[in-house]
Amino acid sequence: MKTLLDNLYITWAIASKDIVDALKNKATRTNIILMMAMVVFFYWISTVRPWDKCIEVVVYDQGDSGLFEGTIELSDGYEIRHIEVSSLGQMQRNMRHEHCGLVVPADFEQTLASGDETTLTGHILWAWRGKVAELETLYSAKFSELLGQPVRVEIGENIVVPSPDIETTMVNQHILLVTLFVAITLIPALMLEEKLTKTMDALLVSPASTGQVVMGKALAGLFYVVLTGGLFFALNWIYITNWGLALLAFLLCATFSIGLALAVSSLVQTQQQMALLLAPLMILLIVPTVFAGMPHLAPSLKAIFAWIPTTALVEVFQFAMSSHAPADRLVFDLAIILVSIALVFTVVVWKVRRADR
Repeated sequence: MKTLLDNLYITWAIASKDIVDALKNKATRTNIILMMAMVVFFYWISTVRPWDKCIEVVVYDQGDSGLFEGTIELSDGYEIRHIEVSSLGQMQRNMRHEHCGLVVPADFEQTLASGDETTLTGHILWAWRGKVAELETLYSAKFSELLGQPVRVEIGENIVVPSPDIETTMVNQHILLVTLFVAITLIPALMLEEKLTKTMDALLVSPASTGQVVMGKALAGLFYVVLTGGLFFALNWIYITNWGLALLAFLLCATFSIGLALAVSSLVQTQQQMALLLAPLMILLIVPTVFAGMPHLAPSLKAIFAWIPTTALVEVFQFAMSSHAPADRLVFDLAIILVSIALVFTVVVWKVRRADR
């Protein structure tokens, strides 16, 4: 027990010194503010802005009325864009977080011709479950104007939880990008500065072991990542369907990003070398996450991309925002991520031990 407490004390001493020193640095404070601004920007582009006057509707018209086609502009500048599908299931699979679903009954034209108020069945995705009444009012008003007589859109309990194999939002990619950029932007300085000031040598001849030095640096890095990650979840909580899996995915993403940043900084001696190494590395890690979810991607490329840890992380985040997590895919993704974390921290420990010789 005493040994464990001693290890924790030394690890925390290293981490707290790095955190305090970094926060005293104006450049580090500026970078933290910029990273948090990036979180806000990603949130902004993922949601409907107040001045957006476009309603995108996935329409399942059971009677082929032909009344819901193309793009129609209303008198107040609103646009209604119709996306036609042939079944209820297809409608739900084509819905994105900027779309609503609309089921038009087979007798809609007859009811409309009678002059009575007609009812359309609306569907929305999980993220907007708290805005049912507001959206019913908005859609009822806009479709009444579109059709020239009173129409009521009823959503009620028609909340569609996204399927795990369909990306309905880019939020899962945004959290990966933010975490990676925070780690790569802020954490390498923890190792590089130690090299430049020769304080790493002092650490290695101190009572601190190699593992304690690495864990101290990782804990300091976690401080920065949690700052932005906490803001991300505070802004995007509406998308989460499984909080346990979401927090696990964030912990794994943070650990991998921190280990990667420490590994890169342990392999280089100057800022210029770091920039040269990071550019192709970030392309290799980020680009596959963008293309991996595309339905028409070649199977061979999809199979290759599946082995990249960032692709696995994005998919686990997607499962946390979906109806369920397929067990086989989740286990595969977690295995890829855990092996990758072990590899990057192995590199860090190896380089620190070599520096101790």
